[in-house]
Amino acid sequence: MRKQNNILEQSRGLLLQISLIIALLIMLGIFNYESKNIEEVPNNYIQIKLTIDTITLDKQRVKKPNPNILITKITEQAKFKGGKEALVKYFEKNLKYPKEALKKNIQGRVYVKFKISEYGKIKNIKVIRSIHPTIDNEAKRLIKEMPDWIPAKSINNPIKSEQILPIIFMNIKK
Repeated sequence: MRKQNNILEQSRGLLLQISLIIALLIMLGIFNYESKNIEEVPNNYIQIKLTIDTITLDKQRVKKPNPNILITKITEQAKFKGGKEALVKYFEKNLKYPKEALKKNIQGRVYVKFKISEYGKIKNIKVIRSIHPTIDNEAKRLIKEMPDWIPAKSINNPIKSEQILPIIFMNIKK
């Protein structure tokens, strides 16, 4: 019996190391098992729909946002009041061909991009295809002085939009 106790005392460190290794292996097995369960169930999401009727901020009442406005699909494009014919008449009446461009016989199409607010106001006018600086400036002036547009709509709600217009400069007087 004494020999057995002696052997156990001598191998005590070894037994402690073996038991620690076994405990670590069990822990690793548990972690691997859980991660396998997570991988086996991909794309299992819970959808939560949150509805807020009103929010009170500093005693100021804010209305519930209309979810249809968040949709960016344009159901009706922005329009110049009076249609395309009225737009052409506006250009014919208000276009002032720059004298420098007339002298040099510079002609062509200028493409102008601008934004139309939900109120029909024109903003952020940029020439995206240029011919000549004097003609570009005239094209920008024409757009800037335009009357308000009928804004684009998304499900009957006015929304912001962007428009690109070609403005043709032709020297008819030769």
